[in-house]
Amino acid sequence: MARRLSFSRLIPVHQPLVFIAAAFVSGLLYSSFNRYETWVWMLLTAVLWVVLTAALSLRLSSAISLSLLLSSFFSIGGALWSLHEAGTGSGRIRVLFERGDLETGEPVELQGRLFLAPELAPDRIYLHLDVESAGTLGRHFKATGNVMIMVPFNDPESRREYDTLSLDYGTRLRIVCNLKNGRGYRNPGAPDFQEILETQGYDAQGWVKSPLLIEVLGDGDRSFVLSKLFGLRARLIAVTLEHFTQPAKGILAAALFGNRYFLSRGTAEAFRVEGTFHLLVISGMHVALIAAVVLWLAEFISDSRIIRCALAFLVMWAYALMIGNQPSITRSVIMMTIFLGGRLIFRTSAGANILAASALIQLALHPPDLFNSGFQLSFLTVLIIVLLVVPINSRLRTAGAWKPAAHAPFPPRIPAPVKFIAESMFWNERAFRKEMRDSRIRYRLIKSRYGITLNRLRLQRAIVWIAMTVMTSIAVQAALLPLMVERFHRFSIISPVANVIEGLLITALMLAGAIFLLFYLLFGERISFFCAPVDWIGNLIGRENEYLTSLGAAAIRTPDPGEWAVAAYFAYFLSVVVLLIVINEWNPFRKGDEKGVWEARRLRLAGIALGATASATILLVGLLVVLHPLPHRFERGRLSLTFLDVGQGDSILVTFPQGKLMMIDSGGRPDFGRYKDGDGDSAPAFVEDRIGVAEAAVMPFLWSRGIKRLDWIAATHGDADHIQAFEDISRNFEITQALKPASLQTPTRNSVFERTGGGLNVRSVGKGDGFDADGARVDILWPSASNPQELGTDNNLSLVVMITYGSRKFLLSGDMEQEAEAELIRTGIDLRADVLKVAHHGSRTSTTDQFLSAVKPAEAVISVASPSPYGHPHQEVLDRLKARGSRIRQTSNCGAITISTDGRDLRIDTFVPCP
Repeated sequence: MARRLSFSRLIPVHQPLVFIAAAFVSGLLYSSFNRYETWVWMLLTAVLWVVLTAALSLRLSSAISLSLLLSSFFSIGGALWSLHEAGTGSGRIRVLFERGDLETGEPVELQGRLFLAPELAPDRIYLHLDVESAGTLGRHFKATGNVMIMVPFNDPESRREYDTLSLDYGTRLRIVCNLKNGRGYRNPGAPDFQEILETQGYDAQGWVKSPLLIEVLGDGDRSFVLSKLFGLRARLIAVTLEHFTQPAKGILAAALFGNRYFLSRGTAEAFRVEGTFHLLVISGMHVALIAAVVLWLAEFISDSRIIRCALAFLVMWAYALMIGNQPSITRSVIMMTIFLGGRLIFRTSAGANILAASALIQLALHPPDLFNSGFQLSFLTVLIIVLLVVPINSRLRTAGAWKPAAHAPFPPRIPAPVKFIAESMFWNERAFRKEMRDSRIRYRLIKSRYGITLNRLRLQRAIVWIAMTVMTSIAVQAALLPLMVERFHRFSIISPVANVIEGLLITALMLAGAIFLLFYLLFGERISFFCAPVDWIGNLIGRENEYLTSLGAAAIRTPDPGEWAVAAYFAYFLSVVVLLIVINEWNPFRKGDEKGVWEARRLRLAGIALGATASATILLVGLLVVLHPLPHRFERGRLSLTFLDVGQGDSILVTFPQGKLMMIDSGGRPDFGRYKDGDGDSAPAFVEDRIGVAEAAVMPFLWSRGIKRLDWIAATHGDADHIQAFEDISRNFEITQALKPASLQTPTRNSVFERTGGGLNVRSVGKGDGFDADGARVDILWPSASNPQELGTDNNLSLVVMITYGSRKFLLSGDMEQEAEAELIRTGIDLRADVLKVAHHGSRTSTTDQFLSAVKPAEAVISVASPSPYGHPHQEVLDRLKARGSRIRQTSNCGAITISTDGRDLRIDTFVPCP
């Protein structure tokens, strides 16, 4: 009797490696949070394998054997993580930081070998050093670990000095640099850059002031193959940057070679808004394209399947090594290798099984990849594709193409709309008519007229590709929604459409760029005429980006859900798992005679009920997460000021007693990521895609509080370290009113704040202005409408704000200097305050004795970087504050500082304990 048609299911018999990989990953996770000696894990692993062998020999039940097998791989995962931890010696650079032997910002002499080729960026280059020894302050000690060091090109001379060094992969060198760990901004919700740095395989990062501080010691150990591959990559990147213009060269450098430093901020942000940034990350699509092209070209070389697959393996792995062994491309190459290897021996395997095999190999070789965000997102994305999109596609394809056969004598039992979709996409009318003409047995089938028409017009393949692309985009975004919100605070509405358009354009650009580079290597400058079509495709992508992102509500920035997130996310992911199981269990051809008519009907109804419930839960929780209809989190009845850690800058969030919000200054950095894209004064300005203060420090804090709207924003003055981040904040948050000093007349700086307004209600304020907010009083004390000319600088025209609630006062002084302080004292205004935001980051040009005598602050807050490029706060300012009995807190030491009051008390909280 012929077997009935069946599909791959999510069960151990069909996809065993999925369950083995899950057990292995669970062991890694458990061991990372629960430390046991390595010998404990080794002993447990040995015992489990002995028991498993005995169970198999005694032919115990499959359930017992499976449990023992999964327990064994759980133990193996724990043992591997324990071995990884044991390999972290006391001389590791990150351990030296933790122990205090190295301090952030202090000069360090490092000696080591470059384990990767230097990586070019617009105005700098990055060196990847495998450290052998370190020295500081007369101490020298053996050290290990990987460090990424930035060499800036401040002028053409520094670039020439660097070029004379001829640094390359394998070069041994001695370098005097400044090291820092990846601490980042210490605010609630802000990303932990140290954790990100460690998952990328680095212990610290640093910078060198001049290439003259680098000494070449000779050539170290190097692989001949890697040397050639790295050299080829560097040459191809140089050709790309020289011959193409933006945005084509930035996209090609990222999508073909993994160098994202030349992506403009506008281009990268457009891809993020569209939910298509993954197209710029080398992953499965790129590897599949390479494999397809190589296999096609190999057909002209040899008829041997072995030779063709061997060429594909060679090119794929060479490409992966050339790019630098990134998790996403390593995963893709391993999966493609397994897939093609299976085809070579006439075997196929379920996609989830191949993905699980790739995870096992990658994590066994490098367990820390488990905590690499690139690894996580790459694997989870493909997991959703192989467990959701692929099963739906295979079942629709089989149902749509159904004809009577021994393994499927009856038509599929599916709802009419699903039948219509399946037949429209997959019914092959031309093949069926040909079969009927050639067959001795003829019959008719009633199929969708749309499917017949589309097949005759040969449009089905294009429609299937569009439909599968849209479905993949929706499925991935829906299944991973909580993760995307937690990490990126972004939900793209136009992603399904954008992925179709961008997928085509990026593929065309990559193919055109790769063809140009290949022929350039062969014929040189003689094919430069082909640059124009490549740039045309790049400009087309730019125009398409502008159009899609200009659509209203193209994407939504979403805050953290808050206290209910754990329960909501648990329900959400549980529903996703249930839906995956239901879809993988769905068989349109299952008949009642297999388990009985009533049993089959019961199972079918149960599957429909479970699928509907899971889908409804996903939709409901997803809407709650994205729309976030709940108010932001605050302590009602208390005035709260949070002085954010924004490095060398100011940003203060004021939360009024009933929840109204005011942000005074935003932080920022001058000319951050901006340089000329070419030579000469007429060269267009290029703004590099680098994470700024808004995205790294301020907005994550606002999202962590559930904030979507600010009632007021205020710029104390026009310096970039106070207002630059407002540009991003105003694009991502609803703002009611923007305040600026009336005296701010510098056109360029004023236009920056006006531009961030984007149609906001912008109000100029000065001395004597004020307003009430939730029972608190906000008064503008300075600047005056008639300021003395001798005040000079913009700093002396800073907004000075007094906020009063009950008997407590907060004085916020911007960057006011001693001349303005003297004028303010001369006005006779009562300046007494409980809390003083120390002016100008603790510079000696402010906070005079006379001013402190007038204010008499009990608490002083200094917003400053560590280390400060200007040496702030100056010691004499600290001494003056201490002499007045003020308790000093710095954002550089304490992270975000929150001071709140109910009008009587004063409560102070810091993000990290103050030293």
